[in-house]
Amino acid sequence: MEVKIEQFRNNSCNFIFLLYLIGLLFVPIDLNITTKIINATGAFSLFLLIVNKKHNYNKNVIILILGLLLLGAMNLIWYEFYKTEDVVYRNAYRGYLESGKLLVFSSLTFLLLSKNKFRQNEKLHFISAILVQIIMLCRAYYQGIYLHADRIPLSAMNGNIGQMGAATIAAYVITFTTLYSSIVFIKMQSKYKWFLFYANFALSFAAVMMTGTRAAIFTFPLMIMVILFLQHRDQKVFLFKGLSGVFILLLACGLIFNKEIDRRINSLKADVISYATKNNSQSSVGARFAMVNAGIKGSPDGFNWQSLEQRAEKIKALSAENNIYSGALLFLDVHMHNEIVESLSTKGKIGLLVLIMFYVAMIHYCIREKKYILLVFPASIMLFGISDVITHAKPIPASWIVCLFLSISFLSKNEPQ
Repeated sequence: MEVKIEQFRNNSCNFIFLLYLIGLLFVPIDLNITTKIINATGAFSLFLLIVNKKHNYNKNVIILILGLLLLGAMNLIWYEFYKTEDVVYRNAYRGYLESGKLLVFSSLTFLLLSKNKFRQNEKLHFISAILVQIIMLCRAYYQGIYLHADRIPLSAMNGNIGQMGAATIAAYVITFTTLYSSIVFIKMQSKYKWFLFYANFALSFAAVMMTGTRAAIFTFPLMIMVILFLQHRDQKVFLFKGLSGVFILLLACGLIFNKEIDRRINSLKADVISYATKNNSQSSVGARFAMVNAGIKGSPDGFNWQSLEQRAEKIKALSAENNIYSGALLFLDVHMHNEIVESLSTKGKIGLLVLIMFYVAMIHYCIREKKYILLVFPASIMLFGISDVITHAKPIPASWIVCLFLSISFLSKNEPQ
């Protein structure tokens, strides 16, 4: 009987792993399917954890799980406490519900991963990495070249070109899938590893450029260089050659997309100057400055929480006093476009503390488990979190959760179970 139960558990774990691979392939196609896979496997993981008699979990894994679980649980509790039939900003509330479920369910699957034998086959990871990048790049170039999209949406907002926020989500999705595939390629024992690594970087960076998202244009190549540094930090010759290749490809992409880069830089300068000299926050950058300042000023006192409507009333009052905050009014039904400010302005100091614990838990796991190359995930999440909220709604959390899960599985393939 014990043998049959163990066999069922192992087969179930393999099934979950395969579902995550399928979820990865659907990231550039339909993120709703990826989300459903994460939630479904999380519920199944809970069942497997209950029937599992072994509970001696690695403390580093426990810390990572707690970071995910606490942030997700807090989002769900806040949602249940403030979401009523009379709320104004229904979509924004919905974002907390969806992200909360993803974080809680994924934490259960991560915990299951730490104690069971998932099918850690390098070929499966390699095939999945190749396929997801081919699908992602084909759709990106189709939208950018054939459909002439000014900013490609990929699978975000059902692939609707011109939908607000879709291109930004697409940039993050491209970044996270490419980080996973880059880790797989650079760890391969193959003579084609460098060709795949560089080709993947150049083609994916071009796709990021087609989203026109400044945060990703800066963060994406930086994280690729971090991967190279962490992989070859003790091999100076390989490190020099690797970084040289990235810089050459960056220069080539810069020459190809020089008009787009100039346009985005000029737009950034114009927004900053207009905000600084004319108090104009009715622009992309100006609105973000306004949201940060208004979100901090409109935060609840002490350890109190507040609803989105309460926050909105405070921001409206600030805008009435000073027009410099008016840009924040455009995003009252979304979020404050800054991870720290969003947490602080809805859940006060408790929200900020839990968010910091989430960051620390991810970093702690990567360092203590000596999977240093995984640091690119918390680093990306934090960098993107300066101008956006990466733990809100479904699309963005779904993309980094599935890529982080598979990266951990891939890097654990040679470790004893």
